[in-house]
Amino acid sequence: MDLSSFKRRKTTNYTLHNNLLSTVSTPRTIEQIPNVFTKEISPPVESSNQKGTGRCWIFAAVNMLRRDVIKTHKISEQFEFSQSFVFFYDKLERMNYNIELIQKLKSKNTDITDRLVQHILKEPFGDGGQWVMFTNIVNKYGLVPKDAYPESTHSSNSCGINKVLDRMFRTYAKDIYNNNFNKLDAMQKTYDILVKFFGEPPQTFKWEYKIKDKINSFTGKPTEFMKNFCKIDFNDYVSLTHDPRNLTNQLYGVDNLGNVEGGEDVKYLNLDISRLNELTKKSIDENNPVWFGSDVGQFFNSKEGILDEKSFDYINFLDLTDTLNKKERIEYCESLMTHAMVYVGYHVDQYGAIDYWKIENSWGTDGPYKGFILCSDKWFNDYTYQLIVQKKYLSDKELSLWNGQISSNFPLWDPMGSLA
Repeated sequence: MDLSSFKRRKTTNYTLHNNLLSTVSTPRTIEQIPNVFTKEISPPVESSNQKGTGRCWIFAAVNMLRRDVIKTHKISEQFEFSQSFVFFYDKLERMNYNIELIQKLKSKNTDITDRLVQHILKEPFGDGGQWVMFTNIVNKYGLVPKDAYPESTHSSNSCGINKVLDRMFRTYAKDIYNNNFNKLDAMQKTYDILVKFFGEPPQTFKWEYKIKDKINSFTGKPTEFMKNFCKIDFNDYVSLTHDPRNLTNQLYGVDNLGNVEGGEDVKYLNLDISRLNELTKKSIDENNPVWFGSDVGQFFNSKEGILDEKSFDYINFLDLTDTLNKKERIEYCESLMTHAMVYVGYHVDQYGAIDYWKIENSWGTDGPYKGFILCSDKWFNDYTYQLIVQKKYLSDKELSLWNGQISSNFPLWDPMGSLA
């Protein structure tokens, strides 16, 4: 084919080249977007900000937990857990986890060119994570208020620390393969480096907080703080997915995916999307927010704060042919889980069906919903991949499956091994 023979069609639209695609592909009139909601989680909180990091999974998790602390202890709605505290220990534990993986592979005479080894080496310290990776950290180290371990320049902009840790780990991997590695020295050096970038996390701390006009205080360890202020048993939660490539009502895992050696394994109960939709509504109806993983880059109209094909209709604007369904989007690498947020409300239409969901994001307070965003119910169905809900909402059959044996494991590079 001679590509040099192509010429511009006369119907070419010139309005795009100096404009954002989301701006010019927003229809002049779209269906009315709700500004009040049928059901919203309480108490109200301000949207948090993960800044220049990929810590969404941590932010979504602590955002899911903080309302209960605010409500139970009657403290300020400005309360936040320290996201950087969890971040510090995730980096530390992930170094240990990745070293263990390389050592195991080396002991099996796995060549350095093996796909798994190369996948581990490619991006060993990306910021992304999974729900169970959050619970592994906090079950071991606890939680602290943001006041007790505030943000640093590098916890809010992780490019520098990740680049350093990547280089350190790859050097350690080389030493492992050359039988010249001292793990104790490597982990001590990792801790020292993290302290230089983030500051040393507290082993014990004192935290003062006000209830009405009375000042109260807590003194103790992070694990004690979590036990006293965040009365939660993470065993009460289950991880659900909608992966249309695979059978529903099956339990799946991912090989070699984790952050804490000896921690809980990543596993998913795969259900139909209509069931995920139903369980999300049940949870919100009982004032329980829902951590979820999705592909947030799909049809996100940032100006309007909406995730909706109708609001960001670049397919029709550019006259594209788009025939991929959800299963095919995963298979052809068009879509996968990229970001974690929290479902906190919904709106029903005149017929009683949910048409929009309200989402707590972690990108600051900009936008028409002050940092919160909306998604259409269709977007929920098309681009939600994972939910975290309480076990009590499952049927007996679903709970039995969750407590049973994993039917099969995905390889680490599978889209279901992606980190939010």
